[in-house]
Amino acid sequence: MPGALIYTGEQHVENVRLELIQFNQTELRDEHITLDHLAELVKPEFTTWVNVVGLHDISVVQKIGECFNIHNLALEDILNINQRPTFDEYDDHFFIAAKMFRTSEETIISEQFSMIVGNGYIITFQEKEGDIFDGVRGRLRNAKGRIRTRKSDYVAFALLDVIVDHYLGIIEEYGDEINEQEARLLGDFRKDILGDLNLSKKEVNYLRRFARPLRDTVIGFNKSDLPIIDKKTRPFLKDLHDHITNVTETIEVYRETINDNLNTYHTHMTNKLNDVLKVLTIFSVVFIPLTFMAGIYGMNFEHMPELSYEYSYPIFWGAIVIVALGMIYYFKRKNWL
Repeated sequence: MPGALIYTGEQHVENVRLELIQFNQTELRDEHITLDHLAELVKPEFTTWVNVVGLHDISVVQKIGECFNIHNLALEDILNINQRPTFDEYDDHFFIAAKMFRTSEETIISEQFSMIVGNGYIITFQEKEGDIFDGVRGRLRNAKGRIRTRKSDYVAFALLDVIVDHYLGIIEEYGDEINEQEARLLGDFRKDILGDLNLSKKEVNYLRRFARPLRDTVIGFNKSDLPIIDKKTRPFLKDLHDHITNVTETIEVYRETINDNLNTYHTHMTNKLNDVLKVLTIFSVVFIPLTFMAGIYGMNFEHMPELSYEYSYPIFWGAIVIVALGMIYYFKRKNWL
């Protein structure tokens, strides 16, 4: 049913946590809050960022939706962890969903990340503990750059920019692995590389599945004419579009490289099979006339003049050796060996 609030994922945290950063050019408030504080958060002289960690408690998401007048369809998409990256506009706010990737102990972790951006506030939702936004928080806390002088639309851009940068970092890690696989194919070839190639293809396709619609999300963000998107943010959104375009193009390049590597692998295996078949074929061709000769003299006819000759046996073996060597010499002359 459209608009029904159903969480489609698993519980990753014990309790839902609300993290607040409220700021302007001169002041900053950084603390954990409860649902009771929501109604008094939005103030015209501040920009308010509330980060919600944990999506399993639907009542919390519903309460946030009521306090900020968030459209029910946006709340539904927040709770859907399989929601594809998207940009949706509503009357006084917009919704962005993206798949967030990060690395932890050489493992790539992905989770659904959503944000609601309105006039003077931004609310972000994530499934698990930990994220990739410490750099943005650090700039806010230390008043570095222009972020403390901007509004919620710029914060939304900054968060998306970090997500896109991590896409690029992860695909470059895949790229190093793919280039190493290519070198192995051209050097010390081993059959077990096929598993690595298929795994790389699966991982790159999974990243591609979210990177392509994320580009459309950035385009929608850039083209939106909602008044809460400041014209000063537009140049940064165009730069963000260039970054996500670079990500998608890089993914396509590595995807084609993986397909080329798979073709190289299969070509190599086919050539090895052809070499084996060639050797077996030559053996078969050499032994066909020898089998014919053995078949003739293996017949049980009573009157065969060669059988009574004293030197028939060594002559027979000599003929076999001459025929075999002659055929091998012929194959050499034809460069079939």
